[in-house]
Amino acid sequence: MFEINGKYLVLMVAGLVSLILRFPFLRIPYLYAMDSHAVPKKLRNHLGWSVRRAVTFNPDLSKIFRTDKALIIYYSVTGNTRKVALAIQKGLRKGGLEPTIKKVSEAYKEELYDYDLVCFGTPVLHAFVPPPVNRFIRKKMEEYGRKGDRREIRVPAPTIPGKNALVFVTFSGPHIGVEEALPAGKYIRVFFGHLGFEIKREWYVVGEFHGWKAGSISGFLGDIRGRPNAEDMVRIEEKTIKLVKSLKLESKQ
Repeated sequence: MFEINGKYLVLMVAGLVSLILRFPFLRIPYLYAMDSHAVPKKLRNHLGWSVRRAVTFNPDLSKIFRTDKALIIYYSVTGNTRKVALAIQKGLRKGGLEPTIKKVSEAYKEELYDYDLVCFGTPVLHAFVPPPVNRFIRKKMEEYGRKGDRREIRVPAPTIPGKNALVFVTFSGPHIGVEEALPAGKYIRVFFGHLGFEIKREWYVVGEFHGWKAGSISGFLGDIRGRPNAEDMVRIEEKTIKLVKSLKLESKQ
């Protein structure tokens, strides 16, 4: 019975907030309260949660809440993933989004829903994400999945219009190529799916296997020394610009 009541509450809140946001004289103070530090953080969190439910209920409202901001979160040991993150940062800026870039260790307090696009990057360790990346994901899953009617992770998980994700994975694949990287990428994809983000792209980028010469010369992909190289960076930057343009086009439709 509790779950049923919880679902009814979500529908009631979504419908009410959706109605409020239709009228400028009600919407303006609501938006002000969401962004004002004069309002207690707990209340601001509740207002943001209500908006996400309303947007799910009425997708057209997502246009009101576009931030034109993007967040890049990455973990890098040898520098391969960092290079890709920096290329994405350039592409985002050239495409017209304001990028914020942070290492995984710096991003724990980030509110992912404050951004139109969240880009998450990692290297591969034994076909999976490294422990620091997994810890971050598990922590965020716990944070957004806490019990109560205002949790973000719901059953089933509704896609929240206007919230998008890009997954990027660097790999060497000395044994079987990109197949070694797919589980890591899919794991991150599932994480964002639980949060209601629409995964727009899933990129796998070849990177040199630092510390193992044979893995970078004689592996499944041949000689990958120096990868990702300058050409890879330009290609990633161009792909990012195209992604941003497609997001902006979607927002106008």
